[in-house]
Amino acid sequence: MRALLNAAAALAIGRIVDLVAEGDPPGSTLLVLAGLLLTRSLFAALPPLVATSTATRVETDLRRRLVDSVLATGPGRRTGILVGRATEGVQAVGGLAGTFLPQLIGGMSIPLLLGLVIATVDPLTALVLVLVLPLIPALLRLLERRFASVSAQYRETADQLSARFLDGIQGLRTLKVLDQAGAYGDQIAEEAERLRVETMGLLRVNQLALLAVDTLFTLGTVVAAAGMAAWRLAAGAITVGEGVSVLLLGVLLIEPLSQIGRFFYVGAIGRAAAAQIREVFAAAPPAPQVVAPAGEVGEGTVEFAQASYTYPEGAQAVDRMTFRIDRGEKVALVGRSGSGKSTIAQLILGLLQPDKGTVRVGGRPVLITQRPFLFHGTVAENLRLARPDATDEELWAALGAADLADLVTARAEGLDSQVGERGLELSGGEVQRLAIARALLVDVPIVVLDEPTSNVDLESEARIREALDRLTRGRTLIIIAHRRSTIAGVDRVLLIDSGRLEADAAPSQLEGLASGRRRP
Repeated sequence: MRALLNAAAALAIGRIVDLVAEGDPPGSTLLVLAGLLLTRSLFAALPPLVATSTATRVETDLRRRLVDSVLATGPGRRTGILVGRATEGVQAVGGLAGTFLPQLIGGMSIPLLLGLVIATVDPLTALVLVLVLPLIPALLRLLERRFASVSAQYRETADQLSARFLDGIQGLRTLKVLDQAGAYGDQIAEEAERLRVETMGLLRVNQLALLAVDTLFTLGTVVAAAGMAAWRLAAGAITVGEGVSVLLLGVLLIEPLSQIGRFFYVGAIGRAAAAQIREVFAAAPPAPQVVAPAGEVGEGTVEFAQASYTYPEGAQAVDRMTFRIDRGEKVALVGRSGSGKSTIAQLILGLLQPDKGTVRVGGRPVLITQRPFLFHGTVAENLRLARPDATDEELWAALGAADLADLVTARAEGLDSQVGERGLELSGGEVQRLAIARALLVDVPIVVLDEPTSNVDLESEARIREALDRLTRGRTLIIIAHRRSTIAGVDRVLLIDSGRLEADAAPSQLEGLASGRRRP
């Protein structure tokens, strides 16, 4: 619309010039021109609003899809890189959609439309000017490959810097204890300097694009428009006013194409960010179905049938594993570090899917780890992650069963007490018991424990064990065991070695199994 208004204004100016040259009053045409300019001013605010709205919609949708993708894929990717792609990366794609693509579409279509308007004045001039139009896309295309590599490297460096910074913040306590905070800060400074250098390289390429557009195309088009207007005027094909209109329309012709050059870097960075975000989407498989179909296996039952799993880097963690755990059984997974115990647990939880064979789980399992994760917020907010509709009475009941109610009651805020980032306001044992209380709110038939008492003192261990007894009562229990005291009271021990099931026996036989034969 703005292009048409500008074109109409250019024609009106040419008409005014002719009227003045002929000695006629241009009053009515001046009124038309004033109306066109006023209307154009009103429309001037529309493109920025549309661009902002489009960018916001794209960013909102992308961030939602990224969250869904990460939740579907599960852990495994570096957090800082994901944060970088979900913030600056998404914002760059929003700029691509809201700013560059509209300029690109306008730059390709508006000059053709203006060429038709020029053709109403002089078809030959319109033909010459329209033939010049492909030059700028051709010039920008030559720069695109170089720009693509520079912008991709820029986005990669920016993501790595975000990841490094997040690691430093999360590990600040460790860095301070090891007296390495200064050295780590120097590393961040080096990566920031590398990003600055790559940013300047990006800007240099963009300035080269602007130079090509402004010098070669803009100047050339204006000269061509002025030359054609002068030639056609001398030939008597057009009037003086029409010559002015042709010159003004020639200037309008190059404006949308010039905008492509000015926002070329926005498009390049946006395309690089979009490619990185597509990598995240490509890595996200459909959300696995953890719960087995009704009747396939009984509730609380876990069944592995020749199940194997190999990590993407090629290491086989589980090799043709076959076993069955029935409802209500207490089973320990025992083996050396790296033997495959944690991978088996992730297969049970549905965080991984077997490459071969089958894993069937009757009901949704819950996991209690050595270091449970608490979200920044209140006690109630962390508990209601398990059951959002839980009442305060149910929360207190869960805290009581986890032997944590007295501690929460002693705090003035009660259920609204802050736990701190990752639970830093609580001791290790309190974090464990809060995680147990959270699990108590979930009505699941299977509980997987990853040695939850290995990092606490003896008093906390006793209280955690009592809470775990309440949690696992009547449920299937699978324990990843790292020390002998953990397997006390279990029904069976599965001895794992190099991803294979070496033996399935009672705890009393563990010593003989551990020192016995190993498969080659």
